Amino acid sequence: MLQDLDLLADRIRQLAAHTQQLKAERSALLARVKALETDQQRLQDELESQREAYASVAEVSVKHQADIEVALQQAEEVQAELLVERAQREFDVQQLKDQLQVCQTQNATLRGVANDARTQVQTILARLPGAPAQE
Repeated sequence: MLQDLDLLADRIRQLAAHTQQLKAERSALLARVKALETDQQRLQDELESQREAYASVAEVSVKHQADIEVALQQAEEVQAELLVERAQREFDVQQLKDQLQVCQTQNATLRGVANDARTQVQTILARLPGAPAQE
């Protein structure tokens, strides 16, 4: 019976040691779980921060894209207006060139007519009585 008690005592010591070992492992595992939960929370916070940053960048990108589209539309409108204005200016220049040509032609005609008239007047004056004699 003493031997049974010794075996029982040894078994209780083994169980106590095993219980202590299990408690130590449990404490280590709880500490590891706590550390993993802390890491998970940190990573979750980081993920949320990155999502917010991404959303902010996406929002800014959308706004910039809209601004670019507005600027392009305005540039196209200005370009169209400038092309119309250029065509009008080219038309005006051509009209002025045509008017200048007409004026130059009329001026040349008037000079010719004036010279003819001067010649005729001189001829008439030369025929009048008392006109100086021609040499």
